[in-house]
Amino acid sequence: MNRLIILCAAVSAVVAYSGIAQTAAPAKSGCQACSKTACKTIGKEAAINAALAHAGVKRSEVRDLSCELDRENGVLVYDIEFEVGRMEYDYDIDAATGAVLKSWKERD
Repeated sequence: MNRLIILCAAVSAVVAYSGIAQTAAPAKSGCQACSKTACKTIGKEAAINAALAHAGVKRSEVRDLSCELDRENGVLVYDIEFEVGRMEYDYDIDAATGAVLKSWKERD
């Protein structure tokens, strides 16, 4: 059986195919454990700012803010939750691009 394994590492990525290892480009899907350019995320502050801009609220209005890096359907996302007034907001922000993947709000 043929296997393809892509690892993101500090020095290089290794592709093992049928037991033969070769140097290859790092995976573009992202990696929380290394600092390679292909693995970097936009950062928590940029993700929070994207969610707040989409919601049309100011940081000073926000309470109970949480932001966690997570993986959904193979994509790294920032899961951001916060409250403004009596509204609860929940966002999934693409960790690589800053795009809003999911937004949800409801009255508390």
